[in-house]
Amino acid sequence: MNPHQPSHFRVLDVRSWMEETGDLEYDVITCLNLLDRCDTPKTLLKDIYRKLRPDGTLVVALVLPFSPYVEYGAADNLPSEELGITGSTIEEQVNSLANEVFPGLGFQLDRWSRLPYLCEGDLDQAFYWLPDVVLILKKMEISEENLYSPSMQELAKEVNLKLDL
Repeated sequence: MNPHQPSHFRVLDVRSWMEETGDLEYDVITCLNLLDRCDTPKTLLKDIYRKLRPDGTLVVALVLPFSPYVEYGAADNLPSEELGITGSTIEEQVNSLANEVFPGLGFQLDRWSRLPYLCEGDLDQAFYWLPDVVLILKKMEISEENLYSPSMQELAKEVNLKLDL
């Protein structure tokens, strides 16, 4: 068996995956149609940043326009953290994600695409067709150059990086 080939794949729980994986780092992490259902999406993305190798890739699928709905937790079903996506159209929200949200969390957009997402229906309809956006993001290095951004300074502190700047 090739030591560079993974022997198996695992799907990990969003609430406990950080502890379960120990000090492992990953080449690729997928986060598929989860950020709009997660109570703490920013925390999740910061945890993903910590677990990705320096040249790692994050694949995010997200239904846009963004409409968070958390099934567990608050009575109003709103997340306790907001991602800060601005705009009302898909195009405006993709621009917000690419230029504000993800760079502030240490990721740079590499490519993106829009495609249909078929999700579970209800009593009225067997399934729903939703506009899904898939984004391929690269982990950004925290460097002296990009530490002028307040969001990158905050990220550096939160991921406990010891910077020698």
